[in-house]
Amino acid sequence: MNNQAWHSMRASDADRERAINVIKSAMTEGRITWDEHGARVQRVMNARTYGELEHTIHDLPQGVAPSAPQPMMPGPGMQPLAPMPMQPAPGWQPAYIPPARKTNDLAIASVACGGFGFVTGISAIPAIITGHMALSKIDQTGEEGRGLAVAGLIMGYTVTAGMLMMMFLMFGVLFSL
Repeated sequence: MNNQAWHSMRASDADRERAINVIKSAMTEGRITWDEHGARVQRVMNARTYGELEHTIHDLPQGVAPSAPQPMMPGPGMQPLAPMPMQPAPGWQPAYIPPARKTNDLAIASVACGGFGFVTGISAIPAIITGHMALSKIDQTGEEGRGLAVAGLIMGYTVTAGMLMMMFLMFGVLFSL
């Protein structure tokens, strides 16, 4: 098929849609203005042949735009263009991301002391104290860390109960002799 026949071939609705997508891309990339966008879309909608479509979009890139266009240096006697701020699409709203809540420091200390309590034994008491203080403070401030404070309390009470049973066992054995 020669070039003349191709230009006179009738365009389909899908061909018009592809041409409009090229025009939309050019407008969002800042290659054409809103007014030019409207005029070109109108010409595409009225186009009957491939030639008319091609004439409307021949000066626009029809592939993937470069990822980072290089800034143009103004020529002699020309003013540099101010960058246009990006406008969000109509109806677009950013997703709401609630701010992260702080984890209570006493809850972290409670779980750390409770874990060390299994090794040292003596840090079980501070685990219990800081765990109760953390729960009280969490109720007042709404901070995160309730699970850590409870874990520290459980470990602290477990180690303390184990130490008390060992002491009773040792005193029982000592006094039975």
